[in-house]
Amino acid sequence: MVSLVDIVPQTRAVEIGAGQLKLRGLGLRHIAELLLRFPELRKLWVDGAPVLDIEVLIETAPDAIGTIIAEAASQPEAAGNISLSLSLEDVFECLIVIRELTMPGGVNPFVERLGRLLGADDAPSGKAAATNTRRQPSNSSHAATVPAT
Repeated sequence: MVSLVDIVPQTRAVEIGAGQLKLRGLGLRHIAELLLRFPELRKLWVDGAPVLDIEVLIETAPDAIGTIIAEAASQPEAAGNISLSLSLEDVFECLIVIRELTMPGGVNPFVERLGRLLGADDAPSGKAAATNTRRQPSNSSHAATVPAT
């Protein structure tokens, strides 16, 4: 039997342009802090969330990605340098390793479990599923019409 005090986060070295970087998966505290610090990221995890504001996402993504990589490298003070110094290839490699260490079963099982934890299975029946797309107003000239057959 394992003891909680003996659990050590798994790490993996990733090869980047400057050499090897040791990364670990993010824990619950890291993820919670990221979602609080970067509210636009929350919309990526929630069904029926409002449409993402692309301008806000573009503005916050470099800081969020830098923070994710810096936290996974146990070097939070380096977050601001990442978007300026790492190549896109290095960033993607880091994010892939971080995702694999943070959610070893993949993103879909994680999201499903999160939904179950938050009571998504308890939603009243007959309620239409919310979407992340904008609907056309019913008086819109773009409303779809079906030709008679």
